[in-house]
Amino acid sequence: MDAASILFALAILHTGYRIQLCFREPSDKEISLNVESWFPRFATSPIGLVVVRTAVVCTCLYHVVISLAPPSTLHQVCPQSKYLDPKLFMWSKTTVASLLLAYAGSYVRFQAYAQLGQDFTYRLAKPDGLVTGGIFTYVRHPSYTGLFAVLVALQSLLLRQRGLISCFNPEWMTTDERVAYIIPTIQFSVFILLFMVARVADEEKMMEEEFGQTWRDYCAKTKKFIPFVV
Repeated sequence: MDAASILFALAILHTGYRIQLCFREPSDKEISLNVESWFPRFATSPIGLVVVRTAVVCTCLYHVVISLAPPSTLHQVCPQSKYLDPKLFMWSKTTVASLLLAYAGSYVRFQAYAQLGQDFTYRLAKPDGLVTGGIFTYVRHPSYTGLFAVLVALQSLLLRQRGLISCFNPEWMTTDERVAYIIPTIQFSVFILLFMVARVADEEKMMEEEFGQTWRDYCAKTKKFIPFVV
């Protein structure tokens, strides 16, 4: 076990720590609205958030175990170890890019946490005021931008084909190259439809009702997720 392997393992653990923080509830503000369906309510409930955060930590720990396991014992921790791509378990262009994206995405999300304060809630809640400074100068929903970047990094680093999930997947899911495109497409389509479209539409409707022309003027000067783009 060399220094590079140890540093890589520590980087994975720290990234996992930051990612699970992206799913913490930063506010204890009382929610007065009850307009979401059962799925968003469960996903953003204390139990739902604990499940997600625990899954992230366990996934990262398992990735570290595989990355540090000697070749002679790798099959003991990964039943289908022959399908693993070694470049996903060491320093490589893919892992470095994924780690940097995770750090950047979590930073953006943490900035949204800090600048919204008690107004950052997972369920729809009327805010105490309209925040238009800081990171909100450039986009209206930076927390979703950051979260999307984190999820892309998570997929690219931990949940991709020939990554750790291949330890337990059936052979066809690992060897069929179409799976590498189909599964991420489904995952991110669900996320985009549920949160970056439906949820944001509900949020913007609420903000317009709450702040009227001030909100419309703010919308005219900003984009939703990416500055100057969308």
